Amino acid sequence: MIVDPKLFFKTYLKNYHRHKAIYLKELLDNLSRYEDAILTTDHLHENRAELQLTLRSDLRQTYFHAIETFFELFFALKPINGHLQDDQSVMVRLTNAKWQDNYKMIRDIAENDAALNFLDEQITFQGHTISAAHYLFYPCISPTGKLPEDLFKHIRESLDAAKYGIRMIASDFIDREEYNAYKHGLRLIPASQKLMLADPETMEVRIEWDISQSMSYYVKAKKPGSVRIETKLFDSERDFKMTLFCANLIYNMVYYRQVMMYKPDDETTHFAIHFFDKEGIEDCEKINVSIQNLVFSFEQTD
Repeated sequence: MIVDPKLFFKTYLKNYHRHKAIYLKELLDNLSRYEDAILTTDHLHENRAELQLTLRSDLRQTYFHAIETFFELFFALKPINGHLQDDQSVMVRLTNAKWQDNYKMIRDIAENDAALNFLDEQITFQGHTISAAHYLFYPCISPTGKLPEDLFKHIRESLDAAKYGIRMIASDFIDREEYNAYKHGLRLIPASQKLMLADPETMEVRIEWDISQSMSYYVKAKKPGSVRIETKLFDSERDFKMTLFCANLIYNMVYYRQVMMYKPDDETTHFAIHFFDKEGIEDCEKINVSIQNLVFSFEQTD
């Protein structure tokens, strides 16, 4: 039984999404090395294709889960109207969080440039004035005068980059239909293999895309009798990199609180400081497939 609230930060699986993304990417990149251990039926050809789609979809789900995990922690730790919340009560706040309210805040971050302005607000923490963003991502590093000013310049640049990335992952997350299709009954089918555009007069194919590495799912239609199907082509390279970015955000919020809470009295603790880089985040954001999202809709008629 957990009796010390600080144990949350000491024992939290802060590398959960990083570890999962890395082993999924390893399996995807070296499938032939592992498939004999995974595939145990006689239908090897069919199962090999299914295994690849399973790994791609699992990596995609891991990215969504990393985003959701980050924002749950982010909202549970962020100052409210300039007032700090008790870090040691974070588990209680996570347990009692209202997911509908959190989703609304995520949408606001994605759509409203001013939604993250609170990160620039100045707060008092342990007798020092720092920004709310500094408190969230680097709480154990205080401007005591003992550390070089260059360090705090790098922290400010890092926090600006983090804000840029947070808006990006919020934008990726607000389309709930795809994530729900994974979570609620695995309502997905690898329905499409190719997309072709043909000349309407000659029927000669002009453009053709391979969309075999995709998943399709139904979306609730507003109009009775209408059907809407969305197809997402997997971009596993982007999912992998963006998951690592989310994992870094989570790591900073958890690990530096662990350092702060369990620092020895002689202050001899040594730890690495992770900085976010906007160019690096932009590289993670790059799309690596020629076509991403397809929507098919039709209405039933009498």
